[in-house]
Amino acid sequence: MASSRALATLAGLALLSGCASIFEGTTQQISVTTTPAGARCTFWRNGTLISDIAQTPGAVTIRKTKDDLTIVCDKRGYATATYINHSGLAMSTFANILTAGLAWAVDSTRGADNKYEGEVSLALPLASAVPIGAAPPEPSSPATNVPPRTSRPMPPAPVAAPPLAPAPGPQLDCSAADGSRIRMTGSACPAGWTVAK
Repeated sequence: MASSRALATLAGLALLSGCASIFEGTTQQISVTTTPAGARCTFWRNGTLISDIAQTPGAVTIRKTKDDLTIVCDKRGYATATYINHSGLAMSTFANILTAGLAWAVDSTRGADNKYEGEVSLALPLASAVPIGAAPPEPSSPATNVPPRTSRPMPPAPVAAPPLAPAPGPQLDCSAADGSRIRMTGSACPAGWTVAK
């Protein structure tokens, strides 16, 4: 009888407070380590600074929500490293199924049904390092004056020649009675014309 009374009390608390609120709470600790250590890391949510770690390794306690966190770490002499810590469902959220979703409604408004990755590790590259995907500069050789490589233009495609006109036949010089002369192709002069001498 006492055990059933305790179960009923626990079920009532789950309905009123939400399962995730009881088992996991509405806040979460996130620890950050960097290589090298000693970086300052800031925590951003929806463009607003919500917390920071002055020097890694370190940890902060943040309020859980459905929104992702952006963690930005800086150290002098190193490039900035950024990590997106996605908001996911807490394991105790699945226990809310037993309460027909009533406890989930409570947890969802408090953010208790969400959870971030608790341990984040970031590597900060040297500031002078070539970004990934960038081509390294070509080494120059002062001893030889070789002009930079350029691509040669492709010659234009040959243009087809127009078809040749038929070869002309034999040419005749023809003259008229008035002294006019014409040159024409063929084997005979027209009527009224004679082959010129």
